[in-house]
Amino acid sequence: MRTSRLFTAIDSHTAGHPTRTVTAGIPPLRGRSVREQRDDFRDTHDGLRTLLLHEPRGHAAMAAAIPVSSREADQGLFFIFSHVYADMCGHATIGYIASLAAIGALPPGFEQNGMSIETPAGVVHVTGTFESGRLSSVLLRNVPSFVLAFDVVSEVEGLGTVTCDIAYSGITYALVDADQIDLPFDIAHASRWCHAGVAIKEALNSGSTAPQFDSVLFYHSVEGGARHLVILAGNKFDRSPCGTGTSARLAQLNARGQLAVGASYRAENILGVPFEGRIASLTKAGDGMPAVIPEVRGMAHVTAFSTLVLEIDDPLPAGFLPN
Repeated sequence: MRTSRLFTAIDSHTAGHPTRTVTAGIPPLRGRSVREQRDDFRDTHDGLRTLLLHEPRGHAAMAAAIPVSSREADQGLFFIFSHVYADMCGHATIGYIASLAAIGALPPGFEQNGMSIETPAGVVHVTGTFESGRLSSVLLRNVPSFVLAFDVVSEVEGLGTVTCDIAYSGITYALVDADQIDLPFDIAHASRWCHAGVAIKEALNSGSTAPQFDSVLFYHSVEGGARHLVILAGNKFDRSPCGTGTSARLAQLNARGQLAVGASYRAENILGVPFEGRIASLTKAGDGMPAVIPEVRGMAHVTAFSTLVLEIDDPLPAGFLPN
């Protein structure tokens, strides 16, 4: 076998959504900050993103965590997806920590003190719960999160009038009560929810005075919280309850007086697997806007230890991704 590229990776899933933690094969990246290193990867090595995450080595829902050096934290980490880059990703951060634990690579003192991670969105902090020496859950303290706009109304083709709040939590979300949409809120109708989410995104982001956003988070109230479905694109949705999406919901609920500091919030994915969310404290965003410091607890499970290979004569070196 004649190879031109070789990568090692640990695959995991966080409540159903995959993370590929790439442990070797990424070339040195330029930049002092994690954001600068991510941007260098995007501008210079984007073909590696498609090689690693597109078919035949990946699929439409695949995400990856890329560890890099940090001057601001214990570790740097940026996130790549099959179709886009994101400044922050909660499920992938949890997957990264679980992957380190699986190979005995958590830093010394993690069990007592956790670790800080610099992301393109800012520095987050993670700690773990251990049972008989084994990691059993990861607690992510995210960047300050806040609501950008309340009660944004739009006329959406095929759906009628839709109202949402828009919140930032490392990623910007439109938060939509799923009860406004006449669809069963279950995995069997995920493709139709994807189409609904894209229609809402296009309606709000085209010529709107409302803040632009990245993804749509549909929520449906359940006891103790809500069930979440985050729509990423026309054929892509987050299988997990979404760590950054849950953070956005915590900011929304607090701003509306519906969730106090320290109170627990259950965020389920479309399969019923939960994250636990809570507001650790109140703070201010950079422009003085009221914000919260959100915490999200979840767990990831390792699915594979992989060596990914590109042979010299592979006819599809960049992979492919059906729409």
